[in-house]
Amino acid sequence: MLLFGKKARIADLCAQVATRAEEAIVIIDRNSEIIFFNEGAEKVFGYTGSEITGQKLDTLLPERFHIQHDMMIHEFGNSDSRDKPSSERHRQIYGRRKSGEEFVASASIFDLSRGDQKFYGALVRDISKNRKTEEELLRLAATDPLTGAFNRREFTSIAEREALRASRYHHPMSVLMLDLDHFKRLNDTYGHGAGDKALQRFTMICTNALRNVDVFGRWGGEEFVALLPETDIQGATVIAERLRKLTADNLLTFNDHKINFTVSIGIAEFKDGETSIDGVLGRADNAVYDAKKAGRDRISVFRN
Repeated sequence: MLLFGKKARIADLCAQVATRAEEAIVIIDRNSEIIFFNEGAEKVFGYTGSEITGQKLDTLLPERFHIQHDMMIHEFGNSDSRDKPSSERHRQIYGRRKSGEEFVASASIFDLSRGDQKFYGALVRDISKNRKTEEELLRLAATDPLTGAFNRREFTSIAEREALRASRYHHPMSVLMLDLDHFKRLNDTYGHGAGDKALQRFTMICTNALRNVDVFGRWGGEEFVALLPETDIQGATVIAERLRKLTADNLLTFNDHKINFTVSIGIAEFKDGETSIDGVLGRADNAVYDAKKAGRDRISVFRN
């Protein structure tokens, strides 16, 4: 259909807006071949319009999503898509750049068909940075900012779930309460910067030595806690002694000072049928007090 006068000018302006828009706009025909690829799409996907026009839409998608995407287009084309609310025309997809890099994208899909001529358009936004930001916010909310260990709230949440699982299946589980020795004296002697470095070094020692299934957190101040699933008191004692020795053998350098520090560790095991961590944490805390009272740099086991 030929356009004249005002309508032609409006159509030309609309085409310019679509071409120059920062959002990626991609239009395909009934054969899923790309017929329009604007400047925003060039920035997002890394292809020029000339090299991608005529290619299949699959070029812009990871291979594992090809069949799924074809089915989605087919379903969309055979539905009353024009009457669907925007929420139902919105999809989260994975795109693939020219470099091969995959990214998370938000796509709003439009049926642009006219009679028997089938065309589909998509407004695509790269939301991978938003996803990374969300993940980073979740990580920050769950971890101690100084050491990177789980904070008290997150540790407690994970431990409560593990306690229910251990109780349900009658599996052993133990807790270590770890308290750095003479930490106030270390701060007073070398400064709080040295104390911070000691907390960070201790966290690194523990996270490197513990298993993937173990949960390690900062309980408060110089006190830390570790949850050991599938571990009875004997196994927990072996792990605690390893952490104690690694800490005692460690040498921290701070402002030309060579600093040694040690840790006292209390050990307690979940009682069969226990569904909360409060009891075992209290017993582990009593055990670490006994270790400090006995001279520090040692482990103490709370016997149920």
